[in-house]
Amino acid sequence: MAKHIPGPLYYQQQGATGPVMIFLHSTPDDHRLWLYQTAHFSAWYRTIAVDLAGYGRSPIPQDGVTLADQAEACWEVVDRVDGGGGQIVVQGNSMGSFIAFHMCKQRPERAHCLIMSGTGFIPGPVRQPMKVWRERYLKEGIGLRHYQLLDHFSDAAKKKPEVQYYANMVVELNNPATVGAIAAMNGALMNAEPDSFWEDCPVPLMIVSGTADRNHPAAEVLHKRMKGSQFRVVEGAGHAVMQENPALYDSYCIEFLDSLGLWPGPKGN
Repeated sequence: MAKHIPGPLYYQQQGATGPVMIFLHSTPDDHRLWLYQTAHFSAWYRTIAVDLAGYGRSPIPQDGVTLADQAEACWEVVDRVDGGGGQIVVQGNSMGSFIAFHMCKQRPERAHCLIMSGTGFIPGPVRQPMKVWRERYLKEGIGLRHYQLLDHFSDAAKKKPEVQYYANMVVELNNPATVGAIAAMNGALMNAEPDSFWEDCPVPLMIVSGTADRNHPAAEVLHKRMKGSQFRVVEGAGHAVMQENPALYDSYCIEFLDSLGLWPGPKGN
């Protein structure tokens, strides 16, 4: 059992056969951030969308939880699905991208490749944006979650009915402990790893970034630090790039997977 996480994580699997492809969400989202990708890629993969500890239907993390703890809990999910064998494709957005990176560092032999979005290199020792969010949640309470969910989208997208619907759906699972859990994970995010941790990726890496995401400049910096990484841009998209333009996001994933000999489906989807 992963440290500071009292029980297995909740996840939803689509696809009965094929390699495992795991999806890790940003904060304050839950596994449904990836609703388009899990539906699409489940034709060829066993897609696993995880509720990280403290979100959705997963247990509330204990004090002291770290990104590495969340990564270990995600490997436990993978092991339950595939019996601890085979290599997987890892995808993560924002907080999920950091946890996905930890997953690949922990078990590089089990990861085919890594796809990160809504991410970037923020030098330590304290990631100030996450510190601000932590302080805001402790001060303003759980009502901030709905605002932050919409804040992940570009100004044009956040007004769309389907985006409003998504944000409303996620907050329906709030419980009295949710705000503390989100604050705790922002605390884990604000305590940055040594800069050297982000100097190389042990597996093939693609970074996808929306130009309307405030992290976009930091994503470009991360790409330059990661020798051999691929970098793809979605014009006008915000932090939740996979929802704002799922067709383009998925096409980038397919191109990347195909370049590694990992795409079993038709080209051009």
